[in-house]
Amino acid sequence: MALKRLTSGEMIHTTQTWVDPKHRHQQLLSAVAEVAVLLNHLERAHQALLTLQPVTDPSAAGRARALEDLAAQHDDLVRAIYALFQVQIHLAQQFSDRQSWLRLRDAVFPEGLTVITRSYADEAGQAALAMARLSADDKDQLKAATLGKDSMWGLLERYGQVAQKLGEAATAHYTPTVNPRRADAADARNQWIRVVNAVLASIDMVPHNEELLREVVAPLREVERRADRRRTVPGESEPAPSLTPTPASAPAETTPPPSER
Repeated sequence: MALKRLTSGEMIHTTQTWVDPKHRHQQLLSAVAEVAVLLNHLERAHQALLTLQPVTDPSAAGRARALEDLAAQHDDLVRAIYALFQVQIHLAQQFSDRQSWLRLRDAVFPEGLTVITRSYADEAGQAALAMARLSADDKDQLKAATLGKDSMWGLLERYGQVAQKLGEAATAHYTPTVNPRRADAADARNQWIRVVNAVLASIDMVPHNEELLREVVAPLREVERRADRRRTVPGESEPAPSLTPTPASAPAETTPPPSER
């Protein structure tokens, strides 16, 4: 049997009575000097298992939706502004006007519509670069080109603002949260196993330990037996834990935590 097959809930339930000063289990353990010296370690391992639980960031889904909305606005503005440049180019009656609009289009979108296929950070940066390439005369020309109540310069300003918000939203979305990681939870499980194995080994060394074996150890062994049965009998409804350390037959034996995404 192996402690690694216990779920985190079974682990917590097992040692809850071991660390409770009012419970008989803790009183039996603390009465044995060889075991009592381990109780501080047991308390810390129990508390770490309670605390270091990986949790889902509740705001992550909202941030992802906001990011998608900004990305859609960005792409729509790029397509619209690029199309307006094309309109100006095709409607220009003078060759010099056509060349002027071509130059402006290429100053804003030097690689055409491929800008909408870039990363969010690159899209934000490309918009800032485009705005910086425009001279005062370029801006005057864009302000003079109106579409209803908007001018092409107004649309370009909106494009720059949306791109900046897109970059900021992407940075916020991809910044790691401070919540415990799955690796932290795996480390806590491994430490719990090490300490509990040390406690069990100390109990085995103590003479006249019948009460400890019957009241403290036997319930844990039954939980272990049922956990082992989950691994061998098809159709068991309770799954094995998803974060499992290596077999802990010796206190020092652990597995590396699961890889992070």
